[in-house]
Amino acid sequence: MNTINYSKNLALATVAALGVASLAIGAHADESVVPVAARTIHYSDLDLNTQAGAEVLYKRIRHAADQVCGDVHSRRLGEATAARTCVDQAVVASIRAVNNPRLTNTYNAHFGVAQTTLSVASVR
Repeated sequence: MNTINYSKNLALATVAALGVASLAIGAHADESVVPVAARTIHYSDLDLNTQAGAEVLYKRIRHAADQVCGDVHSRRLGEATAARTCVDQAVVASIRAVNNPRLTNTYNAHFGVAQTTLSVASVR
């Protein structure tokens, strides 16, 4: 059953990354057709129930987004901004597609997002 979930999540992560990358690239396209680069991220070899597995997958997603989206260090401000936006959106979309709490927490930790726990009490 885990193999089915991994395959489904892999397909979703790939589609999400492709969609975001194509939007970012398409926004800067002339009237010519712009080919959209894509990377498939394999993670069936990882245990996403461990912090180490989530960290490796996060790095794979980030690396693939960096490769697909272009030069975030370009001297052309518009290109650098578009590339950073593309990377950010591709990473977020891919992490959402995988839908794993540990991976989400890993992403949040890289951006200094505080993790909070919500306790709900009820009175009967």
